[in-house]
Amino acid sequence: GGKMAPPRRVCVTGGGGFIASWLVKLLLSRGYAVHATLRDPCDPKNVHLKQMGEVRENLHLFKADVLDYDALTRAFEGCEGVFHLATPVPEDKIVDPEAGVLSN
Repeated sequence: GGKMAPPRRVCVTGGGGFIASWLVKLLLSRGYAVHATLRDPCDPKNVHLKQMGEVRENLHLFKADVLDYDALTRAFEGCEGVFHLATPVPEDKIVDPEAGVLSN
């Protein structure tokens, strides 16, 4: 039959971040289905992803804090890979990035 294989599924955590949103676009353009996690889907900075999600059937948004194991587990379900770009603290709260990295 001419049925296409289902798209390969990956998850991008911290989908609202600058690098993550570019990665989401790239993955979608390569035919992947993308699960993107957002700490706060209602945050105005995530509006571009929400609009993209309404247009692209392969983009699925999940409200998940990077420290919420159950929410992340739901977002990872069915994915063969995870791009972990979420930070445990909002970017505007990081005063000393090196200290933030070392404390993880």
